[in-house]
Amino acid sequence: MPNLRACLFFSLVFGFAACQFEIPTAEESIEELVDAGVSETAAVGIVKFDAKFQEPFELEKSDPEAAKKAIEQLHTEFNDYIESLSDEDQAAYQQFIKKKHSQ
Repeated sequence: MPNLRACLFFSLVFGFAACQFEIPTAEESIEELVDAGVSETAAVGIVKFDAKFQEPFELEKSDPEAAKKAIEQLHTEFNDYIESLSDEDQAAYQQFIKKKHSQ
């Protein structure tokens, strides 16, 4: 299940970009998650991972192996974060991702 959550996160990040001509701001992403029923605290935490996932992409140019390890670590951290959320936030986030996939 953890890999599924990581995929869902990437879907969230890239889904935002695909649905719009420009990448939404963190505030816009948070607002969209909150509108979908995710608590603001959880939404802020989810969106913070977007910036963290950008770092390994830059690192990949100079050290691909370190970038791979960094991505694996971030996946673990993100999965742990999602699992730490309330059942309500997890359910709202999962519904949000499903809706994004259907658009």
